[in-house]
Amino acid sequence: MNYSRIKRITSILLITMGAVALISEIASMKKNYYIQSMGLVFLMLGLFMINTKVKSKTDTLSDQDYKEEE
Repeated sequence: MNYSRIKRITSILLITMGAVALISEIASMKKNYYIQSMGLVFLMLGLFMINTKVKSKTDTLSDQDYKEEE
């Protein structure tokens, strides 16, 4: 099994489940705040899983970041 493929599918499923739960509960007349909360948690977890794969645009060295005081 390819770990990155499973992680991508899981993050997409979490985002869609969270979005559907939030949209359906916001549109309904009788509010269920537990479903809204779980929808928000699923959405944030999916976005976090996608964000962990994003690489930085700048490639800096740690030696250049620190300047010694003279």
